[in-house]
Amino acid sequence: MKKQDLAKKVIYLNLKGSVNQFRTKRASIEEIVNHLETRIAGKKGAELARDRFAAMLDKMYPDRPLHHVFGNRLQRWESASAAALAEKAGMTSDEHGSWRGDHISVAGLSFIGHWESAGAPYWDMGGEGLGLVRVTRTREYAKSSNWRPSSVSTTFLVGKNEAGTYFSHPVSPNCTTVWEATEWIWSGKANNIIQRQGDIALISGNGGPKMPSNMPWGHKVQDDKIVHATHPDLPMPSKPGERIIVGRRTSDRATSATRD
Repeated sequence: MKKQDLAKKVIYLNLKGSVNQFRTKRASIEEIVNHLETRIAGKKGAELARDRFAAMLDKMYPDRPLHHVFGNRLQRWESASAAALAEKAGMTSDEHGSWRGDHISVAGLSFIGHWESAGAPYWDMGGEGLGLVRVTRTREYAKSSNWRPSSVSTTFLVGKNEAGTYFSHPVSPNCTTVWEATEWIWSGKANNIIQRQGDIALISGNGGPKMPSNMPWGHKVQDDKIVHATHPDLPMPSKPGERIIVGRRTSDRATSATRD
């Protein structure tokens, strides 16, 4: 490698440093290069020495796509944020070891912040965003037993209610994002929601009965509205096409869900 080629490589790494942390090391790297050149300039094996130094730089600062680096950081933030929200909802990992009994693990899958979750199609009223987590219960048997460990998982949408309590709503295991979970809960009609009251909602659009055959626990019809102890009143359907729908939920096999 020629002297100018090594200099170009250092400049390139410095340009990458404008978005990572290489810029803080620029002075020290350039000092090392200058010191190297004073030792090898005009000597036999100078180009080989530069090649070895360049290979060391490649190993220290791999040329990864910037979107890959950002994507990994974003994914870690989403996972940690969703898991933290699940912990507030009472879902805590229990890593007690491999002896017999049940233990719980929580993995964050997706998260959106409150700046996005407050509007359609999420209609989050708790102010802390929404998370999607997978809760796995693993059952370990006695070592004297011939049974192998067994596990079962449930995917939950987790968040905070406007009353200040946290909820966990079991959704389809096929959901991998908060958006998919929301669409699944409301059977693809999340964008038609006019107002939500926990796990029921007033929506627009034709098709279907105006009222569900069975109202979920805690929701009661009172005059021209539906009331709930911890949610704002929900108006009854009054305009053409308006109706009340109930959000779907799957069975909570790994751990108990909350009621919205």
